[in-house]
Amino acid sequence: MPRQAQPSNGVVSALVTVSNTRGLHLRCAGELAKLAAAFASHISIRKGKHQVDAKSMLEIITLSASPGSKLTVSANGPDAQSALDAVVSFFDNNLGDP
Repeated sequence: MPRQAQPSNGVVSALVTVSNTRGLHLRCAGELAKLAAAFASHISIRKGKHQVDAKSMLEIITLSASPGSKLTVSANGPDAQSALDAVVSFFDNNLGDP
C-alpha cells in the first residue's frame, strides 16, 4: 500500500492498515507501546478524529482498530523518521503476530 512520509514542521507521518485478522488487540497494543517508548520523539496514532499517544497501550486500545482499519502514524522529535519507520514496519509485519 502506498505511504508517504511528509515533513511538516518536523512532523513525519504515514498511513498504515491493520492487516492482523484480530485487529489491534491488547498484546499487539502492548508491543506497539513498548516499541514507541524506545524513541525520544512523540509518536501518535490517529483513526478518524481520534488521536492517541502511541506510547500508551491503554490509549491505543481505545482506537478499536479492527482488521482493515486505516490509521495515520505521526512522529515529531529528534528521531522522528526512525520512529516512524519502526512503527510502520511493525504494522507491515502483522503487528508482531505470526
